[in-house]
Amino acid sequence: MKIAFYSDNFYPELSGITDTIVTTGKELKKRGHEIVYVGPYYAPADYAKANRQYPERPEDDQIEGMPIVRLRSIPLRPSPTGQSRFAIPSGRTLEYMRTFKPDIIHTQSPYSLGWEARKVAVGLGVPLVGTNHTAIEDFFPPFTRALMRRWDARYYNSCDFVSAPYERLLGRMREVGFKKPGHAVPNPADLHEFLPATAEEKIADREAFGLQGPVILYAGRLGVEKRVDVMVRAMPILLKEFPTLTLVATGHGAARTGLDKLVQKLGVAKQVRFTGFLSRAALTHAYKTADLFGMTSTSDSQSLALMQGYASGLPAVCAAARGLPDYVPADCGFLIEPNNPADFAAKAAQLLRDEPLRARMGVAAIDYSKNFAPEKIAQQWEEIYSEALKKTP
Repeated sequence: MKIAFYSDNFYPELSGITDTIVTTGKELKKRGHEIVYVGPYYAPADYAKANRQYPERPEDDQIEGMPIVRLRSIPLRPSPTGQSRFAIPSGRTLEYMRTFKPDIIHTQSPYSLGWEARKVAVGLGVPLVGTNHTAIEDFFPPFTRALMRRWDARYYNSCDFVSAPYERLLGRMREVGFKKPGHAVPNPADLHEFLPATAEEKIADREAFGLQGPVILYAGRLGVEKRVDVMVRAMPILLKEFPTLTLVATGHGAARTGLDKLVQKLGVAKQVRFTGFLSRAALTHAYKTADLFGMTSTSDSQSLALMQGYASGLPAVCAAARGLPDYVPADCGFLIEPNNPADFAAKAAQLLRDEPLRARMGVAAIDYSKNFAPEKIAQQWEEIYSEALKKTP
């Protein structure tokens, strides 16, 4: 099959959506399919944030032989990543796609490039498959949220099939008029580099990061919606029992300034480490320093960082919000009340003091992470695409 992915969030933007689309495309290419991506134009500064080289020529803009078509765009300031762009849905990619001749167009968002994907699918008469990655209303003021949900439902009603990382996200759209067939499809996670630490590796990596004592790790964007502040506020409680504990938070984002102020206010600046952006190689070592993974976000649909934690043998303590309850089995970790530092502290303390429990959950987490292997998810997409083609006149 020839498959065209259209997405408002794409490389080099640092986001889970970008990682998901790239991982899916790579696996489908391995299985013999031809892939092309359509994304916004990004400025050289956006590539620099991701430690990537800016492509000087259009023909150099590709990922492992999969070409990327760019639409003119304007920066969205502010945005959760600080890199987001609004592409202009001009219909310009229709000419390119007439040459490429896709069998399937897979839209990854209901906004600018989503409408571009719809125009092209209608123009070529090919199936339009959609994925709704997130409850987008979480990123808008409360008075606009009902409108945003209706917008999503209206757009995805133009698709032949719609997926989401968790079933309740589709249910939220059905409440406001979404009627097309669809079901949950997990995002793939390329986890082969994320492995549990041996005792020797844990000691060595803690020394390399300058850490002593137990470690709680958060990896991902420092966005306000990620609610990293919940874990920071739990630290004064946890330090009473675990005085050498460190909370390590990787990544960058708009919440960093506020978090810096919060650790100073709470007197835990020495016990909370913000590493900034880490390369993938460095990130694997960060996971090996940790005893458990924390995710107190109230917006995540799945969290690839959580999957990386599982593959690294870490039990998790996560907020019972959005898609996370679907991805925290009872034998892999604990769910807590959202925005509740005391609840996070209680569950984290239970894991930190009970090494046998932590070990059992770590083993279960490694086994669970295998469900998200790219080859398994790609097979699901092959079946979905084939079914959509059968229903096309």
